[in-house]
Amino acid sequence: MFAKVTAIIVGIGVLACGVLVQRQQRYELARDISRAHWRMLEQERTLWSLRAEIARRTRPQEIRAAVDRLDRRWRAIPYRIEEGTLTSPNDATTDGQRVEFGG
Repeated sequence: MFAKVTAIIVGIGVLACGVLVQRQQRYELARDISRAHWRMLEQERTLWSLRAEIARRTRPQEIRAAVDRLDRRWRAIPYRIEEGTLTSPNDATTDGQRVEFGG
């Protein structure tokens, strides 16, 4: 009888330890997910601030000033398309010439 009670108590103890281990693992997993989520949010904030900085620095007047500081003669891009000149998504007409884009 003593052996049975001891076996039952040991079995319940092992089950209790197993439940505690599972609970601890669940807490650690929740913590890891929370930290990963926080890091993701921080990276998104950094990404958006970098995008804003790029947008600020790529204004036309800023680009012209940067090109002027390089002391080089730059040529305009040939067949440059202004907004509103596209006749379809894959072609444009510039000075009577047809320029196609895409494949």
